[in-house]
Amino acid sequence: MSMYSLNAVSGTPIYRQIVDQTCQLVASGELPPGEHLPSIRAMAADLGINSMTVSKAYSQLERDGIVARRDGLGMVVEETRIAPAETIRPQALALVEAARRLRLTRQDIGNAIDLAWKPDQEGN
Repeated sequence: MSMYSLNAVSGTPIYRQIVDQTCQLVASGELPPGEHLPSIRAMAADLGINSMTVSKAYSQLERDGIVARRDGLGMVVEETRIAPAETIRPQALALVEAARRLRLTRQDIGNAIDLAWKPDQEGN
């Protein structure tokens, strides 16, 4: 089973979803430094997408210093310092943009987040 969950109708390009989710996996420790990413072909087959999409995502991750290409090993997670909160920045920006279109306040956004936050997740 894949660690990735792609949404073709989200409005976010698939390659960007792979980049964002990889950063989240690295920040959470689920993809630790030294971990090998699947080959482009294997990931494309697993996700049912074009290999060029995976290649574009891997290239972006490499430019961002999240992964490095190792001869004979493929892509390997680098020792990085990704702040977990930074990994949700794209979603936060989308939320803020939607709230602005609706003319909501910061307080309104905070209230919506409070309602969405499950009490059993408090402190995590």
